[in-house]
Amino acid sequence: MNRLFPSNSPDSNIRPMNTAPPPIMVVGVDRSGTTLLSLMLDSHSRIAIPYESKFFMRYHNMPDQLGNLAEPEARRALIERMLNEPSVRQWGHTVAIGDVELDRCTSLASSIDALYSAHARACGKDIWGDKTPSYITSLHVLNALFPEARFIHIIRDGRDVASSLVQQWWGPNDFAEAMRYWHERVSCARKMLRMLPENRFIEVRFEDLVANPRNTLESITTFLGLDFEEAMLDAYTRKASSRVGESLSEIHPHLHEKPNPEQAYKWKRQVPASDQAIAHEIAGRTLAELGYEQGATQHPGKLFRELYHRVRSAYIWRFGNKKPPTGG
Repeated sequence: MNRLFPSNSPDSNIRPMNTAPPPIMVVGVDRSGTTLLSLMLDSHSRIAIPYESKFFMRYHNMPDQLGNLAEPEARRALIERMLNEPSVRQWGHTVAIGDVELDRCTSLASSIDALYSAHARACGKDIWGDKTPSYITSLHVLNALFPEARFIHIIRDGRDVASSLVQQWWGPNDFAEAMRYWHERVSCARKMLRMLPENRFIEVRFEDLVANPRNTLESITTFLGLDFEEAMLDAYTRKASSRVGESLSEIHPHLHEKPNPEQAYKWKRQVPASDQAIAHEIAGRTLAELGYEQGATQHPGKLFRELYHRVRSAYIWRFGNKKPPTGG
């Protein structure tokens, strides 16, 4: 048995084959285009993907608090708790307790499935999905919960990801730390996904998505066994604000626009050669495996720049100067 991806988890029979399409898991490191891709997929007439769930792993890690789901009262209480999750309350289509098939909610996985299926029905669709970047290191849990799920791993050049992460209040403190963050998570995700059958996952690049969205989306819909739909190319721009909420202007300022190739490879214009050399030392092999251009591999100022990053990281850790979170 594969220890990371067991073939027979306790929930493996909650969704018998040929009764409903499998869920879709959009995975990727933060700032890699997961939101853009999920909105494009959500524009398909059959796919419903809310912004982010954020609670799957928390519930998975507290099984003793789920109650005895053989009892109707416990099933109802669990769904009511999920309906009160901040992420669920922000859904554009309201799902009430009466919309969820409580008889199916005999496990955590089947409860999530029933809730998200109700959301999909409210949207007039029959396939649900999720995209939550923090799950990138927990793909084995997602697979155990949903052993038929299809995984779409979107990858972006780590130097662009690192440059974007350091601008966020929740991201790593500096460029070198952010490069390690990207490298560790991308490498982990790729290793885990390759333990699955080939028909269970696909890798796409952010750069391809913004340069040629039609071809990239066609490859994804073919992988999912669906027809490509023209609405996927631009419908998301009209609903981005309602789906993403307050973070649209602050974290996702370009979602109301059509894909722009200028959002790719910004590191060539913005990352100094000394930092490019640091990125090469940290993740050069992974960048090369993914087909990305090397950039500078050596620089006389590299050692000084490494010292700068260590000092800056320590300073921010000690005193903090990042923007605090707003709202809930």
